[in-house]
Amino acid sequence: MPVTLLEIRRAHRLLEAFCRQRSAAPGSNTRLGCQQEGDSLLIGALEEPFRPLVKLVYREERWFLYWQPRSGDWQPWPHLNSAGSFQAVIDELEQAPLHVHWQAD
Repeated sequence: MPVTLLEIRRAHRLLEAFCRQRSAAPGSNTRLGCQQEGDSLLIGALEEPFRPLVKLVYREERWFLYWQPRSGDWQPWPHLNSAGSFQAVIDELEQAPLHVHWQAD
């Protein structure tokens, strides 16, 4: 079942709040933002052009998490492959070390 418009909007709002909070965190030198692509949400560095760092894909009533290392290939998120709720996704992202996933350079 595809994600509903209401669910993707709710998830997008939560992700925007997460990006604002993470960007303002002490030690962060990367401003984060999010974009929607179909049933997916991208977290990325707010630079020109937007550089995706994390991808959240909704399928089979679950959110699947991916991150993009410097190689450019999307890899499954190492600590939580999927979650049944978007709040579980946010909780996992809040635990991610700044130096691993959130640096654009």
